[in-house]
Amino acid sequence: MVNHALSDLKNSKSDFDVRNEERGKPPKKFEDSELQALLNEDDAQTQQQLADQLNVTREAVSIHLKSMGKKMGKWVPQLNERQQENRKMNYLRNAARQVQKKVIFPSNCDWR
Repeated sequence: MVNHALSDLKNSKSDFDVRNEERGKPPKKFEDSELQALLNEDDAQTQQQLADQLNVTREAVSIHLKSMGKKMGKWVPQLNERQQENRKMNYLRNAARQVQKKVIFPSNCDWR
């Protein structure tokens, strides 16, 4: 029976094609410029507030913000190597200062 069905399929002159077709990306629900305009008005808005204004989901806003280099309505700075090194050094200096402030006494010391 299967062989019969396969032979019928081979002999049929239909334009049945199983190859994938190019479909492209789905249309955007809103443009980045619309989101940017809302952020220009008030960049302290939450993702949910932005989503409500654009009539989309919070997840859609989150995806657009990430693609625009933003996180929670704030720009995520793109630091160059020197800035990254400076940030690391400042962190380490601050951590060292905190350690220096703490004096560690032996457990058998009476004058703590």
